[in-house]
Amino acid sequence: MAELHDRPRETVRTAEGRSPKPTAGIVDSQSVKADATVTHASRGFDAGKKINGRKRHLLPDTLGLLLAVLVTPASTTDRDAARSLLPAAKNHLRRLVRVWADGG
Repeated sequence: MAELHDRPRETVRTAEGRSPKPTAGIVDSQSVKADATVTHASRGFDAGKKINGRKRHLLPDTLGLLLAVLVTPASTTDRDAARSLLPAAKNHLRRLVRVWADGG
């Protein structure tokens, strides 16, 4: 499954004059309201954005191409999610050496 995503990303990066394997990324998140069909165990409340739902923690490269994603309850902090997201990404993306994040 990862190959279906990795090959087009490598093609785009090469076309942009970049190395096919990224060395840098950016960590950020998006809170998303949960539908009534989403179980209570998999959603939470993001007090900062006042959203009851889930949070997508994203790791794109510097071109905005997705490297990794983690979905958690909205109550999960960016710092806690990064502790799971980054080691998993590092195992898959061995050249990743720099990651930017906001103040959280």
